[in-house]
Amino acid sequence: ERRRSVGTRVIYRPSPAPITADISGVLADLADMGRRTAVRLLAFDYVPAEGVVAQALGAASDQLLQRSVRVRSVDGVPFSYLTTHVPESVSVTFTKQELASRPLLELLERAGVKAERARQRISAGLANSDVAEALDVRTGSPLIELIRVVYDQAGRGVEHLHALYRPDRYALEIDLVRSGAADTKVWSPVVRRIGKGNAKRPNVKTLS
Repeated sequence: ERRRSVGTRVIYRPSPAPITADISGVLADLADMGRRTAVRLLAFDYVPAEGVVAQALGAASDQLLQRSVRVRSVDGVPFSYLTTHVPESVSVTFTKQELASRPLLELLERAGVKAERARQRISAGLANSDVAEALDVRTGSPLIELIRVVYDQAGRGVEHLHALYRPDRYALEIDLVRSGAADTKVWSPVVRRIGKGNAKRPNVKTLS
């Protein structure tokens, strides 16, 4: 910036540092990420179970699913557009106001849900007009698309997440090591110990 009689000064502001989360420990890290970011609730309603979401959750056609749309930001910069579906039997335990202020996984656990595992798929998507406005990008901009289904200990689907991330605010990171016999070596995720037991998981990280 140039000012008469004052001179020139730098007014560049670096982008906020991305959040780091362990994708292999996704169920443990989601609540922590929720507490470290700001959320804006765009929609909260109940819809009939249908299509791929109902199929993924194992929900019957006569069931209702609680649907929410949220935008998460860090340091005032939006980075994710999240659409979640949760079975009505679980979602009736929390309110719209609570969902707007607390991580969904935390609310599910409070409802007695014991999340055991999750399956997720990561690909690419495009921003429609609503998503583009919420994430402050151009319509048609490329985005990272993530679909995750969370299951409880009984194998019941308890959450379906469809997430869209700005690629300038989200990246995947994984540490690999060469393993196997000399003539059949392959790249494998680095495994590290967690907790006090013998459980292990790959050291896979996301920047989100």
